[in-house]
Amino acid sequence: MESGRLGKKTIEDGLLLEAETPWVGRYEFLKQSGYLLRPRYRPGWVAPWKAGPGLHRKDFEEGISNSRPSLMDAQRLSDGKTVYLKHTSKDSPEVAIGEFFSSEQLRDDPRNHCLPILEVLKNGDDPEHVILVIPWLRRIDSPEPASVRECVDFIQQTLEGLVFMHEHKVAHRDCAWGNIMMDGRRLYPLGWHPQQWEFYPNGKAMTGSDPSRTAVGGVRYYFIDFGISSKDQDEVLGIHGQEQSPELSDTVPYNPYKLDVYILGMAYQHFLVEAEQRHSGLGFLLPLIEYMTPQKSSERPSAAEALQRWNTISQGLSFFTLSQRLYPVDEEPDSKISRTLKDTTYRIRDFWWTATVSKKPPLPLS
Repeated sequence: MESGRLGKKTIEDGLLLEAETPWVGRYEFLKQSGYLLRPRYRPGWVAPWKAGPGLHRKDFEEGISNSRPSLMDAQRLSDGKTVYLKHTSKDSPEVAIGEFFSSEQLRDDPRNHCLPILEVLKNGDDPEHVILVIPWLRRIDSPEPASVRECVDFIQQTLEGLVFMHEHKVAHRDCAWGNIMMDGRRLYPLGWHPQQWEFYPNGKAMTGSDPSRTAVGGVRYYFIDFGISSKDQDEVLGIHGQEQSPELSDTVPYNPYKLDVYILGMAYQHFLVEAEQRHSGLGFLLPLIEYMTPQKSSERPSAAEALQRWNTISQGLSFFTLSQRLYPVDEEPDSKISRTLKDTTYRIRDFWWTATVSKKPPLPLS
């Protein structure tokens, strides 16, 4: 979360990053609204490692910084839960679309994988902006999926979520894998630091092996960041987004729903097939990815057609395929026997987990 050599020096000196200072000015407003920022952002804060010689920033939770000016974590005073706060324009599509999918008639639909908005805070001192209170989620690559089964669940949920969005005439337009997150609370019951995924909330480093999605009954995935999304528009303009899709243009209108299909297909390519944890056993994904990502948008399926194609593919996967563990491409076991032993051990665990741990409903994001 630190930015460059100057940023590191500033932090070591007990100062805040430029991205952090606006949040100090919002501290009292947020506290009155029911949200408490970490001690680092209290007005008049003094870095504890500057109290005397022999103290080091890395030994204090308050030494963990945040380089994202629009996003901050906080504790909700009513129940002590961690939430994220997003400072954005009051006219951002993220506000209206987020409230739409968080409405009573849509929020409990099991196919709704859109990040809910818990509250919208309006500060009279900043009338052109609002602060969105959103759930505390975790990156989908922390940890990576451990098996084919876990990849299959990821695709199932995200395709269902995209179909749900499109049924309600919303196009995300930036549904790259970096804009998909997961509810990691079952994986990490003790929590994690909202600015440093590999640390506990108290700032201490995590130890031990990565937890298993399958062993905890699965995780739920959510689409985030609807800042360039559109509703009730069959043609749009714009060149922004993480995935540089072929049709993006400021002058030639294009279909935003077919754009979503392409972006999500490329998300599977980048996150699963090209990821460090890839395995040749994921070759069954290639026909789906190719189906979703033709260069010409007119040749792409709708999200519903992509889901139908995926259902056909996934129903043909055997237990042997689903239970295949994924391993880093640079893994170098002592021998073929060693790798076979690791594969077999994982399959036994997968069989035990799937036999004894039923798929659990999602935890409420409230």
